[in-house]
Parts: sequence; structure tokens; C-alpha cells
Amino acid sequence: MQKTYRIGQIVPSSNTTMETEIPAMLLARQAVRPER
Repeated sequence: MQKTYRIGQIVPSSNTTMETEIPAMLLARQAVRPER
């Protein structure tokens, strides 16, 4: 059985870097220790 995790963020609307940094961070972690 696969677990699903959700991550919530609260950031100012003017902060556009979070839109690219968080997916990149999660993909980098997936490369180090895959969950699938």
C-alpha cells in the first residue's frame, strides 16, 4: 500500500521563487532516495 503525503506552504504572493525551488528540491531528494 502506497502512502501519499501532502506538503502545504504559505508564502507571499510576490514570492515566485518558491514555485521553482520546492519542486527542484523534491526531485533532488527523489534522486538520492527514491520512494518508488
